[in-house]
Amino acid sequence: MSADQMQPGDLIFYGGGSGINHVAMYIGNGQIVHASTESTGIKLSDWNYRNPVKIMNVLGSV
Repeated sequence: MSADQMQPGDLIFYGGGSGINHVAMYIGNGQIVHASTESTGIKLSDWNYRNPVKIMNVLGSV
C-alpha cells in the first residue's frame, strides 16, 4: 500500500536497518496517533515524522 492510499485506521510501521521499531495508527489528514515516550505519552504527529517502512490496512475497506 502506498501513502496516497492510506485510510484512517491503517497502521504505519517505522524502522531502519534493525527492522521495525515503532508503529502508529493513521487518523487522516496526514496525521497519526502513537505512543511516544513514557514522559510525553500519546501524541499526534505527521505520518512521515520518522522513516515509514510499511503501511498496512487492518480494518478492511470502508
